[in-house]
Amino acid sequence: MSFDLSEFLTEGLINSINNGLIPSDLATVYAGNYLVKSLITQTQVTQVSDAITAYKAAQAEATAKASKEAQEVAKQSDSSLAAQVPSTVDNNSVQ
Repeated sequence: MSFDLSEFLTEGLINSINNGLIPSDLATVYAGNYLVKSLITQTQVTQVSDAITAYKAAQAEATAKASKEAQEVAKQSDSSLAAQVPSTVDNNSVQ
């Protein structure tokens, strides 16, 4: 069994991105540095780039979902509050 440094570095970057351990911009810099030093291949840089794209898309989807849920809660809260507030009509002023 042999150790594959390029695979180790690539998987390490991808796992770090997916777990939120390093920002995607930093992972891009690392991947570029590893490529320049011939520690990983262009194909592996592409794998890291694809992982970054997928991570950003998942984060955007999660943010949009959370925002939509928050809007729904706020809407329900407003409806509930409106139902609890009695109307204040002065019947003496109505002719």
